[in-house]
Amino acid sequence: MNLNLISMFLEMVDARSLSAAARRLGMTRSNISHQLKLLEREAGAQLLRRSTRSLELTQEGQILYEYGQRMMADLSATRASIDNLGQSLRGHVRISVPTGFGRMYAGAMLLEFAKQHPGITLNVIFNNRIQDLIAAEVDVALKITTTPPMDCVAKYLCPINWQLFASADYVARHNAIAQPADLEQHALVASPYPGHRVTLKLAHREYENDIRTVELATALQSDDFPLLTDAVSQGLGVGLLPGYVQYMPGYAGIVPLLPDYRIADLGGNLYLLTLPNRYPSPSTRAVIHFLSEKIVALSQTWGETSNVVAQS
Repeated sequence: MNLNLISMFLEMVDARSLSAAARRLGMTRSNISHQLKLLEREAGAQLLRRSTRSLELTQEGQILYEYGQRMMADLSATRASIDNLGQSLRGHVRISVPTGFGRMYAGAMLLEFAKQHPGITLNVIFNNRIQDLIAAEVDVALKITTTPPMDCVAKYLCPINWQLFASADYVARHNAIAQPADLEQHALVASPYPGHRVTLKLAHREYENDIRTVELATALQSDDFPLLTDAVSQGLGVGLLPGYVQYMPGYAGIVPLLPDYRIADLGGNLYLLTLPNRYPSPSTRAVIHFLSEKIVALSQTWGETSNVVAQS
């Protein structure tokens, strides 16, 4: 039977009249009378004998009233148990996070979670390339991608934009980078590309027909974005990095280059991936809820790149 209808039926009986029940529930008398008819149709029996002044339970109505009271009490106890889960959660959750976002942001979030939930054991993997959660034995994965795996439940968290960066000292010591063609005089720090030269396509953020292609030699390639960001901050070259690196306090010395342009054909979104499961464990649900709230709140503090590098 419809749980809402049963709850409304209890309210009718306790109020002793349809009009009083309607006032308690903020409904019209005709609406609540209609709901009673629906419940009686589901029960296959008359539940109340109605007069102008009062309601009287039929035998079937008395049975449903007693059953409904027990059911609502059980439901209330269940909700209270769920509300208290945070203080008594137990379990094991295996989590995969990207190296860059993981070391810069997600790792600290998971340490905070572990302090709040000492009963949950976390196994954290830093990996950019996990595709099969079953093979990797992963319960929850954070992944930056344009297309999440079809066999996973993917929860969108935030966009991940890419930007060119250099240290302020590097900009001061080298030739001006006022337009995309100027990049070809500089070495690139980036994730692995085939060969020692990388071709980048830059598209103007406002003028869609303004697309420039440039080719740069590489100074350093790595899958480890904290290493790449360290290299850029130490003046090793121009870095092709996720936009979030500029918001890390430790990298305040790096500045975005050519902010009017975006890196075309490169980008993606951060997703939280889980396997299809109607009943994930309470500990897994807690991790999902915690990471989702933390990451969405964090991403809202990331503004569009607004720093314009002073050219000399």
